[in-house]
Amino acid sequence: MKIAVDCRMLGMSGIGVYLENILYYWLETNKAHSFVLIGDEKKLSKLKFGENCNVVSCSSSVFSFGAMFSFPVKEVNNCDVFYSPTFGIPFGIKVPVYSTIHDVVFLDVKGLVGGLSLLVRKLFYCRAIYASKKIFTVSEFSKTRIKKHFNTNKEIVVAYNGIRHDLFEWKNKKRSSDLYKNYLLYVGNIKRYKGLDILLSAVKAMSDVKLIVVGKYDDMRTSDKELLNESSLNENKVVFVGQKSDEELYSLISDAEALIQPSRYEGFGIPPLEALFLHTKVIISDIPVFKEVYSKLPVIFFENGNSNDLQKKIEGISNEKSPDCIIPEIYSYKNTAAIILKNITIE
Repeated sequence: MKIAVDCRMLGMSGIGVYLENILYYWLETNKAHSFVLIGDEKKLSKLKFGENCNVVSCSSSVFSFGAMFSFPVKEVNNCDVFYSPTFGIPFGIKVPVYSTIHDVVFLDVKGLVGGLSLLVRKLFYCRAIYASKKIFTVSEFSKTRIKKHFNTNKEIVVAYNGIRHDLFEWKNKKRSSDLYKNYLLYVGNIKRYKGLDILLSAVKAMSDVKLIVVGKYDDMRTSDKELLNESSLNENKVVFVGQKSDEELYSLISDAEALIQPSRYEGFGIPPLEALFLHTKVIISDIPVFKEVYSKLPVIFFENGNSNDLQKKIEGISNEKSPDCIIPEIYSYKNTAAIILKNITIE
């Protein structure tokens, strides 16, 4: 089977990482199928692929109306199927379409985007659901939210996120960051729904604690910056380090006293999984998707939105052993890639 893949988000965080890992397992282990990879040639050249792959150059944005009509659909329509790792599906595609919708955070979290931006995203979601033969998502929680907002009868297949392939390689040559000692770690976007303000409130009430925050800060919206400024935290207590390379991030996670994910909303939530893989303690909010993904793993839950409860859990981690667990196979991108490929090629 000849599969066209939208690779325009390759190299980005989030969906870009998801796509990279799907492609890693597709291209490494599947010689029975051929692939047409559509995206930035320079980024695609970093992938390992053989004679069963062709690259079609396309640098347009995924979420723009212009790109919806300027995508190289001629090359796509010479394939058997088209797969997109997100919900930006171009017009003019005549072969069966399969797509992944990771979450509907823009619809579930009020005020995340403005009125016009929200309308545009709704149109993209609707387009993806209408055009797709099957939809993939990353949790049962996201599946229920998609069904609630769009009341669709389309088949929605859950294929969980997993441990990225290069983390397995890094773990075998693990090295210390040597930058910070005895610290808590937060990894993620600095948005209100990520719950960083809850963590900052907990840390503010504690003595002798250091928090390292990994994530974008410069391009934050004013309302998000004000949310953090209200905490008035001592710079010796909280350090914003911006974005880090993958290897730097792995070192920070591995050396941390605990990774804390205080999210109010997630579609899955990958950092706690990576922390467990690296035997780092994990404290997470008890939101539904975290209960779904992590309830059988050695994590510590705190009451969502309750900074006092989070403070208690942080103060108690010194008595907790570092987690020594085997991550279930369902949380591997090898499994994710296999589920998607099976559903695409089964017809």
